[in-house]
Amino acid sequence: MHAIKDVDADAVIVGFHEDVRPLKGAAGLLDWLLCGALSHLIIQKKVRGTSGEVALLTSRGKIQAAMIFMVGLGPREASTDSLRAAARAAAVSSVNAGVARAAIDCFPLGGIPTGEAMTAVREGLAEGAGSHPIDFTLLAPDAAAFERMTRMVGA
Repeated sequence: MHAIKDVDADAVIVGFHEDVRPLKGAAGLLDWLLCGALSHLIIQKKVRGTSGEVALLTSRGKIQAAMIFMVGLGPREASTDSLRAAARAAAVSSVNAGVARAAIDCFPLGGIPTGEAMTAVREGLAEGAGSHPIDFTLLAPDAAAFERMTRMVGA
């Protein structure tokens, strides 16, 4: 488990739903650290959170990672297909930005069992990265969640 401020990576990837405000999870924490910059993009309708939408921001030195990718997850009651598409879009965007190491948020989920969600994210990341080697680190809200997710990703 890694604190989002201290992640040693080129980029941090956070997901957000189109119908959940204020931002939750890692996106909410980053928004706070960046003095509302993520919320400002939403208020200005520059991002909406639709499935597969990706916005690239700079961290302005507020976290170690230089880049932040905001990835739209669609509605809160998302399917594994939309989760997979979001992970694929995040990986494609990371490859296009030249990212070698990225920390990815445990996307906030609604109604999808954790094992199925982790499989969808893993498959989407692999599809999006293709033959480009990217080292993805999993961000989790606490040590117990990190342990559960690590076991599921390795399964």
